[in-house]
Amino acid sequence: MRSILRAASGRLFAAAALLLVPAALSAQALPSAAELMAAYNKAVGGEAALAKYEGMRTTGNFAIPSMGMSAGFEVYSARPNKMLTVIAIPGMGEMRQGHDGTVAWAVDPMRGARILEGLEKNAITDQADFDSSLRLARYFKSAETVEKTTMGGQECYKVKLVWNSGRETFDCYSLADGLLIARVETQQSDMGAIEAVTLLQDYSDFGGVRLPKKMLVTAMGMEQVMTIEAVDYAAIDASRFELPAEIKALVK
Repeated sequence: MRSILRAASGRLFAAAALLLVPAALSAQALPSAAELMAAYNKAVGGEAALAKYEGMRTTGNFAIPSMGMSAGFEVYSARPNKMLTVIAIPGMGEMRQGHDGTVAWAVDPMRGARILEGLEKNAITDQADFDSSLRLARYFKSAETVEKTTMGGQECYKVKLVWNSGRETFDCYSLADGLLIARVETQQSDMGAIEAVTLLQDYSDFGGVRLPKKMLVTAMGMEQVMTIEAVDYAAIDASRFELPAEIKALVK
């Protein structure tokens, strides 16, 4: 009887082991986050391509198709961590958001002037770094490949990132060419924290740096489309990043 039980147990454990092997092999098959990020950095030009520039001005169009709204936008960036975004909405006015190297802020017709804190501040601070279009190890506390999935109709590897600021986001890198094709992150809104999915499309060369010309952002069922028309690399006058008067009044 004992020999029969031992044989049965042996077959049971063998069957369990066979079931676990595919899962183990699948986990092993996932490339590391470091490999994926390195391949992406190389595909878009790498640090050497961006190192040539001290500033840049990006212009294009911002649209919310469901609302029939379209507006021009400008983004100014300068080393090491200054940024200003301006969206001029017809009939409404300007929406401005910036980072002067220390203070993250926003001014818009509906909410007025605000010093950004918490999740909003962390997101702008991370984006303000001039090289933040790259995925460099120095930006993150950790990076882990979590699965193979599909985003925007393309197969990709999904990587969980924990930024030094504490933010947690996900990148998706294309199996076909290694480019970053999607981002998933939590954004702060008047209705609280919401998940936003950004699809990055139509990578093009701008001064030796490959950038997505089109970005589709979906949040709460609404799609926003940003289309880059031009990127000019030039030193940006420091006055461009000075805090607006209404923000200076809020700074303590």
